[in-house]
Amino acid sequence: MAEQLQELLTDELEDLGVIHFEAEQDFAAAEERLSHSDFDLVILDVRDASDGSPSADIEGRGRELYERIARIRWVPVVFFTGVPEQVRALEEPPLIRVVTKNALDDIAPAVRDGLVSGVSALTRRISGLVEDYVRNFMRDVVAPHWNEMAGADQNEIVPVIVNRLAAWLRENGLHKLDQTVEGDLAAVAARPSAARVYLMPPVTHHLTAADLVVDPDGGWWLVLTPACDLYEDHPDSNVAKPRTAKAHYVRLARADRVFTEDEKRSESPAISAWHASSKGSKDKAQAQRAFRVDDNRYRALPRYLDIPHLVIDFENVKSEELDEVRAWKRVATLDSPFAEAMLIAYSRSVGRIGTPDVSFDDVQVQLELMKAKPASVPAQVSTSAPRGEVVRD
Repeated sequence: MAEQLQELLTDELEDLGVIHFEAEQDFAAAEERLSHSDFDLVILDVRDASDGSPSADIEGRGRELYERIARIRWVPVVFFTGVPEQVRALEEPPLIRVVTKNALDDIAPAVRDGLVSGVSALTRRISGLVEDYVRNFMRDVVAPHWNEMAGADQNEIVPVIVNRLAAWLRENGLHKLDQTVEGDLAAVAARPSAARVYLMPPVTHHLTAADLVVDPDGGWWLVLTPACDLYEDHPDSNVAKPRTAKAHYVRLARADRVFTEDEKRSESPAISAWHASSKGSKDKAQAQRAFRVDDNRYRALPRYLDIPHLVIDFENVKSEELDEVRAWKRVATLDSPFAEAMLIAYSRSVGRIGTPDVSFDDVQVQLELMKAKPASVPAQVSTSAPRGEVVRD
């Protein structure tokens, strides 16, 4: 069957160029080869009958192998099996596909999708970039300062390397990965990008501050509760007393979509009012408030991938039970410094103290910083004299 697959895929995928195939009949040998060599895609059976006829205890060995090779070097996988129910739950098209052995017509499209995704090449480039940076960091930073670090526990040095790596990748990664995917990444990195605003998917296993979440009705919300009140240790962490969230309720600000699906309406009240007034100048200033960076009520977020253009409304805030919000869809977390800026803006909005406007025009006139404005003289009522003369005060 492996030979049949090779012939089929060679013919069906001829337009992709020359494809090199290697086959292993033994799962252990396949795992060893994958740990030392780069491949762009794996076609994987589920049953392992290399040591005899299939039986219940070997039905899931392909799934076990997938989990092991995913930890070694992750590449797109097409399960090609007679027991698809064993791995159907793993399917994540187009990078993880399940094809039954009696559906040969489906195997070539599944393999094509995995290859043209470019994920394997991107993984190699990113892995190479990280390895190069770590080597250079050890040579150029750690080695010259080793006398200062020699007395430190290695566990204290590791965070320094990790934090430096994260900061360096943030500032330089796209330039180094230029043209890894279609388009000019260096050119994209040179201008402000919406991708810089979000961490997708969220990097924490638990709900945290500045998470963008979607409720069961499709409404978008931004988490405002401080991260310290939501922190929880991972269930698998080796902690004697795992920390749990201190908050019972989560504070959420409404994130109105600037455009609905038909792009003719808006969920934002200020923008909707402007549309309803036929875009008259009267309501224009209110709509523009949504996009000002110094406004006390609104903050705008840019569209990116599945995230639409959003306007955060600090006057439309509610609290929901933590357990309920945990069940909502977490789409992204705002990256630093956008997360901090959003939370500070909310704090300033709810914590400000309003005062009446006080005019210092007369002081500025005295300092010659401005010219005196013409005084408006109230109109006086005219009266008539006894003989009919007009008298003006």
